[in-house]
Amino acid sequence: MSNFTFIYPYWFLALVALPAIWWLSKKQSKQGLLASHIARYLAPESSKPSKNRSTYFGIWWMIGVIALAGPSFQNNEQPSFEKTQARVVMMDMSMSLYATDIKPNRLTQARYKALDLLSLWKEGLTGMVAYAGDAYTISPLTSDINTIKSQVPNLSPDIMPYQGSNAPAAVKLAIEMMTRAHIYHGDLVLIADDIDDQEKKEIDSLLSGSNWTLSILAVGTESGAPISLPTGSMLQTNSGQTVVARTHLENMRDLTRSYGGTFTEVQFDNSDVEHIASYLDRVATTSEVTKTNNSLNTRVNNGFWLLPFLLLPALGLFRKGVVWCGLAVVLSFSQPNTAFASPWKTDDQVGYQLYQDEDFQQAAEQFQQQEWKGIAQYKAGDFEAAEQTLQGLNGEDARYNLANAQAQQGKYDQAIEEYQRILENNPEHAYAKKNLELVEQAQKQQQQQQQQQQQQQQQQQQQDNSESKDQNEQGQQGQQGQQNDSSQSSPDQQQSSANNESSQNQTNSQTQSANQRQAKNQPDEKVGEEDSKRAAQSKQSGKSDQSEEQDQKDSKPQSASAQQASNEKGEGDGRQALAQTSDQPQSSDPDMRKLEQVESARDPSQLLKAQMILQARQKSAPNNQNKKW
Repeated sequence: MSNFTFIYPYWFLALVALPAIWWLSKKQSKQGLLASHIARYLAPESSKPSKNRSTYFGIWWMIGVIALAGPSFQNNEQPSFEKTQARVVMMDMSMSLYATDIKPNRLTQARYKALDLLSLWKEGLTGMVAYAGDAYTISPLTSDINTIKSQVPNLSPDIMPYQGSNAPAAVKLAIEMMTRAHIYHGDLVLIADDIDDQEKKEIDSLLSGSNWTLSILAVGTESGAPISLPTGSMLQTNSGQTVVARTHLENMRDLTRSYGGTFTEVQFDNSDVEHIASYLDRVATTSEVTKTNNSLNTRVNNGFWLLPFLLLPALGLFRKGVVWCGLAVVLSFSQPNTAFASPWKTDDQVGYQLYQDEDFQQAAEQFQQQEWKGIAQYKAGDFEAAEQTLQGLNGEDARYNLANAQAQQGKYDQAIEEYQRILENNPEHAYAKKNLELVEQAQKQQQQQQQQQQQQQQQQQQQDNSESKDQNEQGQQGQQGQQNDSSQSSPDQQQSSANNESSQNQTNSQTQSANQRQAKNQPDEKVGEEDSKRAAQSKQSGKSDQSEEQDQKDSKPQSASAQQASNEKGEGDGRQALAQTSDQPQSSDPDMRKLEQVESARDPSQLLKAQMILQARQKSAPNNQNKKW
């Protein structure tokens, strides 16, 4: 009984009404047309209320309350499912977000909209990318929305390593983020203030023939506004003209129409983000729902066992047939016999009935006809068994389902051949045409992914080779510097040894002469002591001069090697410039000094900036530097 509990205990409050009902019934029975002392003798016995009626009513009331409270003796485990829908939010952090055509400015509205949109997603995986001149990962795919929301207020154009607007880089990084997680279809949500023609062209090349959907929230107006910097000045071009940031809304609409997404302009309420969230939930397929390892424990309501006791008072309403009514109630709770299929049905008919009931696994075991058996296996998700069953059948429907089973297993070449054979015999087969296009697109996407992986591996190998080459060159320079130091230090050591020998000879001769003078005359002792002091001072001065000369000689090859290294590092693009800062001491790198001060300053934006700088050092500098805002 330790597991016994009531699911709805608040129903016990209904017991409070029982004394009130009893009091009202007593009061009503005392009231009448005749006085109580007269009605006692005049009223017939049959009209007097039964003394046990109130008792029965109270018992019936308590049983009903207990039944409604839901007594429970056991748990019921149910499987739980969760959405595996993946999406990546791409935040525009270009300088144009400081424009004030949307109050207070575009940056503030973009942050608010991102927070509101993230709050609407309760299930699935979500990641975030920020971009300006290049794209950087703010948060990988995670189910913890609060972690991503904590990063949004720290985003601003000031912390971006490169200025500009490179939306294709953000789309590419978002796709790579999901493919690394073995997710090959998902939603891309872009919060940006502009996409020009060049960006639109590059995004088309990235998303063409893929399974990604692109939705855009436009934070800007076509009329545009000047870019007001945090310093109070207006952003100007190199020629001194004030920049006016305008939004190309038509480019955004074309992209969303082409890739199955939705487009909306920023609104002053939540209708824009609610539209995007509801649209993505509608287009989510059932394949994005998976069974989790955790199960849900629910309490079983055993209150229905008290229903017969509640029906017993109703038997008194019948003057006759009380026994038969009670028997009917008892028989209604008896266990039914197991029903078997009709012996007049064939296995295929039973299998078809199971197929209609969507019990595809049992239907596949029941079917004897190979074509129907393969279809049931396909519906049950056993594509390999369906392919084996349908292999060798010559019917058009059988070959069509065989191609579908092969496509589901990733055997695109075989599936394309089957679809083409079907279309050769029946060019009007609409489903085969549609599936052929889908499989060809999936095959192209697979090839593109393989090419991208090969390119990434080649780039990684080239990067590793270049790093090892730089390390070898630095090691050779260090060995040459050590050899120069040793070659220059050898004559200095010889010179110092010669000086030491000469100083020792001088001291020996001085001590001998001092002893001779001491033997002759005692007052000459002070003179010998002064001579010995002068000899010691000359010895120390000689050593100090030699050490200074040696330090100067040692410093010359070191400065030459440092100058050569700085000349080599000064050549190249932005990536080499960023790599040069890591080779210098931390005290000379302002970004690294800020990174060291993050713990004391407690500034999350600086930590986020340092994170993006580290990402920028791990890849090449962006090539598109034409657009600076």
